[in-house]
Amino acid sequence: MKRSIGVAFLLLLFSIPAASQAKTHPLTFIDKGACPFECCMYRRWNTLKDTVAYASPDKLSKRVGVFKKGSSVRGITGEVRTLSPGKFVITRNHEKYRPGDVLWVYTPLGEGFYKVWFRGRMIEQSMEYMSGPYETTSPSCAETKECWGELKTPLKTVWWVKVRSSAGWIGWSDQTDNFGNMDSCG
Repeated sequence: MKRSIGVAFLLLLFSIPAASQAKTHPLTFIDKGACPFECCMYRRWNTLKDTVAYASPDKLSKRVGVFKKGSSVRGITGEVRTLSPGKFVITRNHEKYRPGDVLWVYTPLGEGFYKVWFRGRMIEQSMEYMSGPYETTSPSCAETKECWGELKTPLKTVWWVKVRSSAGWIGWSDQTDNFGNMDSCG
């Protein structure tokens, strides 16, 4: 009897931090398969500059080759890694949000949409007038009457892409500006 009470107490003790952590936003976030701007598409790309490729989405992993400038490659997939989420503080009533609420901003999705953390859940939210790492909005939120919040801390992300060379080998790169034809709208 004493043993079962002791085990129950330990289980309760260790579950309290886990339950409270579920209500706090993640400090980092990896969004596998994400393509972070409007009309972003994994497909046939061209290489604009020589680009180092790694075995995994980590610069400490083995270098597996170089995608040569001018070569045709295939963008297979990617992942947007939020290294530090943005902190967007609500300043006036908007939809379900009230002044003082905080949205933790993660993956850019394009056209002003982002994945955000609010009240223990990751959701998609239109963040009109908020500029992010892959788009700039004009006018800014502060310059409009429709603005309903303020970005107190900008988000920091890195986008890793998995690419197949024309010779068939596969590597990862975070030098996404070195590839063209990623935007199916342009």
